[in-house]
Amino acid sequence: MSGDVTVNQVDGLLAESRALSLPAALEIDLGQVQEVDSVALSLIFEWVRQAQAAKAAISIVHVPDTLTSLATLYGVLDLIPQSSH
Repeated sequence: MSGDVTVNQVDGLLAESRALSLPAALEIDLGQVQEVDSVALSLIFEWVRQAQAAKAAISIVHVPDTLTSLATLYGVLDLIPQSSH
């Protein structure tokens, strides 16, 4: 994934993700994401719900520092399934 994950992009990203067939294991790479706001956390949690409903494993890699800071501020960092990549 690249670009921004803010309130302006979330509807499009959510629609795209709902249209995909989830594999048994899904890795979402945020390494090229430039700007985030708190809506990025909501999007990640929706992806986690989708993965759980499909009984798929999900991991988020290369989480931007700004997103880590937001997740820490809201006390939800431990809820983001991160890989050590």
